[in-house]
Amino acid sequence: MAKDKKKGAGAIGRTIKTKDEYLPTNKKSKSKPKEKRWIAVIARNKSGELGVVRLTTENQPNTTKLKGYNKGNGKTTYFKHFVEIKDADGKPIKIDGVRFVENDSKYDLNDEQVLQVKDKVLNHSKISSENRKKITELKQKK
Repeated sequence: MAKDKKKGAGAIGRTIKTKDEYLPTNKKSKSKPKEKRWIAVIARNKSGELGVVRLTTENQPNTTKLKGYNKGNGKTTYFKHFVEIKDADGKPIKIDGVRFVENDSKYDLNDEQVLQVKDKVLNHSKISSENRKKITELKQKK
């Protein structure tokens, strides 16, 4: 993996806070949207557009335990197997300080954790091919 050096907005491994309303979600969900959702950056392009996965403390279908990481609340953290590259409005996900706000760097994923997430979502999940297409689309944007 090319070392990202954790520099600049949206460095690979950085975690971001957002609200469910800003992410493409299943509109049929009966549960109340979360006020604060954490997502982790697993890819970015030169324009600062991000590829992210959602983090959760709930063990659900299509989630995997993130080894050695908790979100600062002491609870086990899982990541969902879906890569997102666009927000709820169909626009690229970018750090903007309003809708997508970076967490402190102490909450970053380390290189091993980023590799674990990327390996699972890009190679070993039911929607790996769809996720790979999204990352390719992200990387090819100018």
